Amino acid sequence: MLSTARGLTNTTWDVIVVGAGPAGAAIAITLAKYDRRVLLVERRVSANFKLGESLPPVSIGLVEHFLGDLEGPGQDFTSFFRTIGNLSQWETDKADISDFFFTQTGFGLCVDRLDFDDAMRSKAVAAGATLLKGARFESCSRIADRSFNWRLTLTSNTQTQHHHSRYLVDCSGRRAVLAKTLGVETVQDDQLFAYAQWFSCAGDDDDRYTRIEAAPYGWWYSNRLPSTENYEPQRLVVLHTDSDLPAARMAASRDGFDQLLDLSTHIAPLLKAKDYRPRGTIRGAPAGSQRLLDFCGDAWMAVGDAAQAYDPLSSQGIDKALRTASCAGHMIHYALTDCLQGVVGLDRQNSYVQRYDKQQRQLWQNYLSQRNLYYGAQPRWPDQLFWRRRQSPATADILNDEISLTGYSSDVNKCND
Repeated sequence: MLSTARGLTNTTWDVIVVGAGPAGAAIAITLAKYDRRVLLVERRVSANFKLGESLPPVSIGLVEHFLGDLEGPGQDFTSFFRTIGNLSQWETDKADISDFFFTQTGFGLCVDRLDFDDAMRSKAVAAGATLLKGARFESCSRIADRSFNWRLTLTSNTQTQHHHSRYLVDCSGRRAVLAKTLGVETVQDDQLFAYAQWFSCAGDDDDRYTRIEAAPYGWWYSNRLPSTENYEPQRLVVLHTDSDLPAARMAASRDGFDQLLDLSTHIAPLLKAKDYRPRGTIRGAPAGSQRLLDFCGDAWMAVGDAAQAYDPLSSQGIDKALRTASCAGHMIHYALTDCLQGVVGLDRQNSYVQRYDKQQRQLWQNYLSQRNLYYGAQPRWPDQLFWRRRQSPATADILNDEISLTGYSSDVNKCND
């Protein structure tokens, strides 16, 4: 059970972090290790599901930086298993295998996101941060105080709390609730949406490849997941398509999802061979590329998906969250130190704030180049709208007008970052 802050009100902090996912927990860990008073705010008391996540070999060292040796003595983070490579059907209909054996670690990881997020929050509390669960961000206002810049209002089912802070960090994921309250615009670069279905089987599944398969209307992702309490093998299957396309409306229902899945070349045969059966309902979540117009400002900063969120094809979800949070934590600590010494304030002119902003803008440009390269490498359906939008980014606005926006089915439940 995590330690939580209960009954706190009118409390003062160096930094308040809104959102306690991987990015929020990582920045709390970083700042707490510098003895900063950090409040980590999580709006949910508990989460009932998260999409599983695959980590490439290059990310393992970063994860262990925060969580320690995942298989070391006393380590209770067990909801993961090693993956051996990627199997993709992308440029052609033949499977291409990328083996992790030849990487520095020799393996990747598939993690249970609920367990991973809890482990990160536990590390934040152990480092000295205060965790407040079940508290929703309501509003913030600037205050004229020599010591503190913000007055933050949080609400729960039972009370309203007011906190003062020198600095605010938005780690609320794609919702970017803090940035939106401050009037910062979010720019969406595409309409990608993810439709996820979990499967389970009574037999064995020793497949440890992360599978990606292109289709005329989008692309599929599948991975085996860490076992639950009943130890039955589980597999996650996700369709990525644009929310305004006919395939999106089909994928929102069980029958439509199954019809599309049956057309897949590799994933459907694997499910049938292992006698997998659907479990639970289909879940939906925005998966497109988006960013804030401003990543930071006077005494505030956005980190992780709140700052910029990537297409899952990039495989940079947790990796980006942890790397940018570590950088942001250090920049905020240095900025606060300079401010206390009277060197400079915490506004946009602070050199550390500017450094973070410059890094974020460069990361976005690098990401766009990489994303366009990946999608451009798939040549098989040049007449399909999903691929035309991505293989000719300059004409995306024109192509978007070809289909009226109908949104997604109202019975699809959104995943939160």
